[in-house]
Amino acid sequence: MKYQLKEHFWTLGGDDYTVKDSEGKDLFKVESQILTFRDCMLMKSPKGDENICMIQEKLKDESFNESMTFQIFTYKPNTEGQESTEKQNGVPVYRYASVVSVLWNRGDNWGDQYNCYLYNGNERNEMPLFSAYRETWRWSWDSKVNVFKGDQIKETDGNLEKCDVVAKFGMFEKSWWANITADNNVYGIEMSPHVDPILLVCFAIICDAIKDKKKRDDG
Repeated sequence: MKYQLKEHFWTLGGDDYTVKDSEGKDLFKVESQILTFRDCMLMKSPKGDENICMIQEKLKDESFNESMTFQIFTYKPNTEGQESTEKQNGVPVYRYASVVSVLWNRGDNWGDQYNCYLYNGNERNEMPLFSAYRETWRWSWDSKVNVFKGDQIKETDGNLEKCDVVAKFGMFEKSWWANITADNNVYGIEMSPHVDPILLVCFAIICDAIKDKKKRDDG
């Protein structure tokens, strides 16, 4: 399964764009809301008439090994009786997942690590559903993120050669070299068919946002 995204979208701000599949079919609409108290993004239906989920940076990380956290909220509870902790334009939203940038990586992997956790009610699961690593041997504009199963990362102590790749973010096809000259900053997601495409699209957007925010903070 392949999807097309726009890189650096979080820092562009104020625009909307549509996530497409490899055949050019519209799948989701992504809307940036940068004039709110806390900047956020909304994932919507292709026509933009239905909210699917919201992405928002979390002001406080949950552990000392986390340097930046984004949360994914849905508009329906993920468990019976779950209470809403946030609102989007007055509408209650519910914790669904969070993506964190890890300070100390598991295993001998020098690229940035990102963990994706699901929530059970309002409590974050201890085991990451996915752990992703950014490749370090490529140019920054062409760096790829490889996504693995979180339980395998723990079982192998971060030995990526023994873990299954479930998704990749980045530029994969020669035609996408036009990104450099045409400045259309389009990149893609490749994922296994059994994973949640909405969650993986949100994961890709957040990994890209964390990279851009860290680059800005570093000057």
